[in-house]
Amino acid sequence: MDSLTHIVVGGALGELTLGKKLGNKAIVAGAIANTIPDFDVFFTGLASSPAAALHIHRSYTHAFFTHPFMALPAAYLAYIIFRKEISYVKWYLFFLLGFLTHVLMDGGTAYGTQMFLPFTNKLISWNNLAVVDPLFTLPGILFFLVVFFMKKVNPLRRKLAVGSLALSLLYLGTATLNKFNSAAVFKQNMQEQHIRYDDLTSTPTMFTSWLWNMVAYDDSTLYLSEYSVFQQEKKVDIVAVKRHTELLKPIEHSYAAETAIWFSQGKYFVQQGTGDTLDFFITKWGRGDFNSTEPKKMFPFYSKVYTDKTGVTFKTVEPDFTSADFRKYFSLIHNRIFE
Repeated sequence: MDSLTHIVVGGALGELTLGKKLGNKAIVAGAIANTIPDFDVFFTGLASSPAAALHIHRSYTHAFFTHPFMALPAAYLAYIIFRKEISYVKWYLFFLLGFLTHVLMDGGTAYGTQMFLPFTNKLISWNNLAVVDPLFTLPGILFFLVVFFMKKVNPLRRKLAVGSLALSLLYLGTATLNKFNSAAVFKQNMQEQHIRYDDLTSTPTMFTSWLWNMVAYDDSTLYLSEYSVFQQEKKVDIVAVKRHTELLKPIEHSYAAETAIWFSQGKYFVQQGTGDTLDFFITKWGRGDFNSTEPKKMFPFYSKVYTDKTGVTFKTVEPDFTSADFRKYFSLIHNRIFE
């Protein structure tokens, strides 16, 4: 999830657990506790390559096995800062709760989280929330805007914290139901069109759980589609894209190629770029442009895989979006949801 969501959810948990004693300080402490696992982004800049950087984020700081050890110094520091007003054990449990909720929220997104390190680096993705979803975050934001102006003895503070978390959980539950319903629609359409596949995933579109993407594939082909929870007809248009995985054969055992495939979780296709460069498209977030079948419009964020003096490497292409591009994208989402 985005940092703002971690902050507001952590703040509400801080109020519920330590708010009676610490007031607004508990909210700040909760926000920090729920943000700490993302401190790994500071180490990605020290990575030896883009591939190594991908392995760092959402790795050990997001792993259940390391959280009991991470909580030890964090709890001790809080115990000293607050002059032993709260017991060390309570601080320790407080940070464990913050780390746990952080990882569980991240696991809901399509990015993927290595939560079972060091036993496996498999990326876990439940795909029931977008990385950024304003409706999931909004109750927490409203809680923050109101609670800081209340005295810590005001009983309404706790009720607001419970209410904000309950609304977010209710939204999460609704989003999860939408996921399963959309997956059923996608599978039905694939069956009716006699399309066989090895795997099919339903993922939310960025910023909303009302529009769902299908990413299905077999060895040779990717199948892409979208479904709005408000559309009356249970029919969807399916776009087939050739994967061209054979283009990776000469470099498939390189660290860069293995990392790209690992991070894609199998949801990728490749095209020949300029010269010896390959264009590697990760599709697990769904299409960016639902009206196009041109790869670089459907997936404007992609990687160029090439060989330099260090060996096989890749570089992510990040479009320089303008405000007009964002307006166009939000209009596209709106129209597709309510068409």
